[in-house]
Amino acid sequence: MVGTDLYTHIRHMLYTTSVAFTLTLIIELVLGFMWGEHGEAHIESITQFHDVLGSQFNISPILLLPPVLVMAMAMFRISAIPGIAAGAVFAAFLGFLFQNYSYETLMGVAYSGYVSDSGIEAVDKLLSKGGLNSMMYTISLVICAMMFGGIMEHTGQMRVLVQAILSRVKSRKGLFSATVFTALGGNMVLCDQYMTLVMTGRMYSQAFRDRGLHPKNLSRVAEDAGTVTASLVPWNSGGAYQSATLGVPTIAYAPFAFFNWLSPLVTLMFGWFGWTIAPLDEPEESDEVEAVTEAEQAEPDGGDSIPRIQTEN
Repeated sequence: MVGTDLYTHIRHMLYTTSVAFTLTLIIELVLGFMWGEHGEAHIESITQFHDVLGSQFNISPILLLPPVLVMAMAMFRISAIPGIAAGAVFAAFLGFLFQNYSYETLMGVAYSGYVSDSGIEAVDKLLSKGGLNSMMYTISLVICAMMFGGIMEHTGQMRVLVQAILSRVKSRKGLFSATVFTALGGNMVLCDQYMTLVMTGRMYSQAFRDRGLHPKNLSRVAEDAGTVTASLVPWNSGGAYQSATLGVPTIAYAPFAFFNWLSPLVTLMFGWFGWTIAPLDEPEESDEVEAVTEAEQAEPDGGDSIPRIQTEN
């Protein structure tokens, strides 16, 4: 959406993400020592979990291979869909090989999820999850959010927002601030993180170029402020997914999602002070980047989508 490739984007994100991640680890480490009975683990509960899992499943280090396969395919820059599909198929094969599950059982788990019947409430609650059926609510929310976002764009509401915001941006600090708050607001209004990322990228792509800023700066800000904060909004598809997966209301886990709160603050600080901000003439780090996207070749001004509004340099 902004003119940089995935792996250049990931490398540029390491600067801000590593800071937010380190701060999160420090906070959680401090809370970890303060929480519980003097930091001592409940050995009896751990032993109970270990025994129950050992009685229900054949546990082996080989079962770690599916996630390792997915990570290896990502390292070799294989697309996400075949990479995740390969991990799922390989996991199903190991389930057949190690757990003696039939094909019918595996397909049933894939659709309806796994149901544990160990008699231990904590274990059953942990394991009885998943399946395509459990994601139907989230999928329907994503579809509705995409429809709503499309209506906003094609009725011109997006264009009005762009003009109102960029007309007040007079400096680089203001541009970074506007991008961050647009992503935050998009998560609350558009109800879907993907629509937020698309909107933010299309709104500010030309503005970043006009100020001599490399597109990967915009992709980093959109990711730091848009992707991770989606799970903090209960009516956003990100928040709905996390709540359904964890079985915890969004409002309950949000105060403890330190990384999600810190990421937009860190990226805002980097933008204000100019830390690791790449200029437009900096060469790409990846050999996969195309100089101009097909959309830019066909429609230099963005066509009938959001116009690229010139800002003062």
